[in-house]
Amino acid sequence: MPSFARPKQLREAVYEHLKALLLSGAYPPGARLSEVALAEALGASRTPIREAFQRLAKEGLLELLPGRGARVRRFAPEEVEEVYGVRALLEGEAAREAALKATPEGLEELERLLQAIDEAPPQDHLEQMRRDLEFHKALVRLSGNRTLYRLYEDLLSPLALVRAAEPTRSQDPETKSQHRAILEALRRRNAEEAKRAVERHLAYFRDLVREQLLQREEGWT
Repeated sequence: MPSFARPKQLREAVYEHLKALLLSGAYPPGARLSEVALAEALGASRTPIREAFQRLAKEGLLELLPGRGARVRRFAPEEVEEVYGVRALLEGEAAREAALKATPEGLEELERLLQAIDEAPPQDHLEQMRRDLEFHKALVRLSGNRTLYRLYEDLLSPLALVRAAEPTRSQDPETKSQHRAILEALRRRNAEEAKRAVERHLAYFRDLVREQLLQREEGWT
């Protein structure tokens, strides 16, 4: 869990800290968050915690529970389809453009990011997910399409929550093979193959996450 420093702008700091925790997957979907417990942990009053909850609820990361704090948003399987569908459109097009525009330095950065995933501590799945996402963000940046990247940034918050349902896969051989296929297509400047490689990778994770959420729904009912 990231450390917390108490600066002058406490309200903003509390909000940023809680958002970072949510996007890191530190709390699973459906987890309850207590104003009292967080206020004690952060050395703050309940007011900035409550205000942060309200902001995060507006962003779709939390669900407010009147008189009982908040809960990490749970995504329905059909919402997973929506998030990954939009992600495939954006990231697939980014890969196609990156295959045509990426510099050798940009491709080397992707190589370094893949190595960083492999070098993350085997049991630190949150760090693996963080590095995994950095690879995908770098891929989208390589497209050189700033409008596309801004749209992609808007998707990162729901994506991080959805992805947290399946946190252990970043170092799996199948995931590594799919990442490698994306990078090799980019190196060959094969735009359509790069696009298809991204789409295959995202469809693989879409199905994994959807299955996890279906299993959790059965446990909640």
